[in-house]
Amino acid sequence: MRLTRMSDRLDGLEKADSVAVSAHKWLFQPKESALVFFKDVDKAHEATSFGGAYLAVPNIGVLGSHGAMATPLLATLMAWGREGLAARIEHCIYVAEAIANHVDHDDRLELLARPVTGVVNWRPKDAHLFDGWHRSLPQGMASTVTLRGERWFRNVIANPNANASVITDAMKAVNP
Repeated sequence: MRLTRMSDRLDGLEKADSVAVSAHKWLFQPKESALVFFKDVDKAHEATSFGGAYLAVPNIGVLGSHGAMATPLLATLMAWGREGLAARIEHCIYVAEAIANHVDHDDRLELLARPVTGVVNWRPKDAHLFDGWHRSLPQGMASTVTLRGERWFRNVIANPNANASVITDAMKAVNP
């Protein structure tokens, strides 16, 4: 999000000692991909380096010599560039906001909170209808999550081809 016009949503991030990023989500990478940024590189190196008698110097990172895992991310960054990546992330945020707006205006539904990123948590106002909604939604459209002891649907918009109309039309069509 720091690459986008919505970077202010992460104000204060610079105060963190470290930041972990799931590259699978908004960097559109395989599930195993992640990035960790450390404020103090020396402390990070000491904490995450592993070595053995056969190594001249310790390898950095939990995966050690799996450096090729970064190749898909490098290819994505080279193909799309900063602007292309930012545009795709912004699209995901706009889709999440469109879903939240739909939930706000559908009298049958309630929104847990306005999305800050690409995650939208929502549910039917009548909790007894949850299972009917779950059966009626297209498979894979939303996962379920328990928050504060209550069941919610969870849409994680992490697909640069996501279409808000397709998702909200599916929600409109539900008749539990």
